[in-house]
Amino acid sequence: MGDEEIIRRRLMIDGDGTGDARVMMLFMKQIIKWCSTDDTPQESQNQFDRLQTQLAAIEHSSLKWKSIVDMNNGEINNYELLRDETSTNVEKACVAIEEAKQELEEARQVRRNRLEYDALARLIKEHPPRSDTANKLAYLTHQLHSLKSKRDQLDEKLSLRRKQLHVLVTSLHQLRQTLDHDTASTRTDDLCIVDELVDLTTTPTPATVDLTAMETS
Repeated sequence: MGDEEIIRRRLMIDGDGTGDARVMMLFMKQIIKWCSTDDTPQESQNQFDRLQTQLAAIEHSSLKWKSIVDMNNGEINNYELLRDETSTNVEKACVAIEEAKQELEEARQVRRNRLEYDALARLIKEHPPRSDTANKLAYLTHQLHSLKSKRDQLDEKLSLRRKQLHVLVTSLHQLRQTLDHDTASTRTDDLCIVDELVDLTTTPTPATVDLTAMETS
């Protein structure tokens, strides 16, 4: 038997240090002494009664410590069960925490999606529907084609007016040249007439008298 086993047994017998081991040793010595002495029957009976009392006290102490040991073993078993239950609950709590984290992340993602959806909805509300935009685009395209057609017509009219104006300017220029030519011819004729008048003014006086006389007669 090793030292540790001896110490363990003594501690189990002695309990928490109340001297149970010493009481047992004294009880053993008294038994040996009672067996080895030659006392009178009365004294032997008295010693036997004392030994029984001590034995009852020792048995009571032993029962007490056995109850304590049983209680401690029960508490150990309860603690082991509680430990297992606590470990199981901790594992369940860890699993629940992981699930809660995942649910929280999903909730955050849903919240982000809702915020983005609300932002897109507000942006869509700020702009007209696609059908209205398409109708406006078709109307503006029609107006653009109409304006282009009118522009082409006005360009044609403007080109025609330019041609007519060119013809008119050319005609006016030719008419001006004709008028200038006619005016120059007229001036030449007038100069000739003036020269003839000057020649008539330089004729002799008798001729003039003759004309007067002719008018008188």
